[in-house]
Amino acid sequence: MFRAHRAVRTSVAAVAIAAALFTATACSEAQKAIDCVKLGQQLANDVSSLQNVINDPDAASDALQHMSKTLTNAASDIDSQDVKNAINDMIGQVDTLSRQIANKETPSPDVLGLLSSSAKAIGSACTS
Repeated sequence: MFRAHRAVRTSVAAVAIAAALFTATACSEAQKAIDCVKLGQQLANDVSSLQNVINDPDAASDALQHMSKTLTNAASDIDSQDVKNAINDMIGQVDTLSRQIANKETPSPDVLGLLSSSAKAIGSACTS
């Protein structure tokens, strides 16, 4: 009888531990997805802010440096290759625009649209 109770207790404990690990993993994955979507929203807001200062080279440069730092930090925290690819695409666009501004070139008219599309692509890749 003692062994039967012990076996039941051991089984219950093992199930409880497995459930806790599953829940922790599921919660961790859900939190990563939420953080990823928040990144997409933050980048969309950053693009809107950039649009307001695009004609001020110093302010635009600062905004782009902030965006680049956000993207670089996010890339190291993301597991999904699709999201990393979308982030790398946006980093390339930010770098191109930064060079244009540093060289006193007029940015192409569609650059903000491309950045906005990239931010949306990051958000979409987070949920796929």
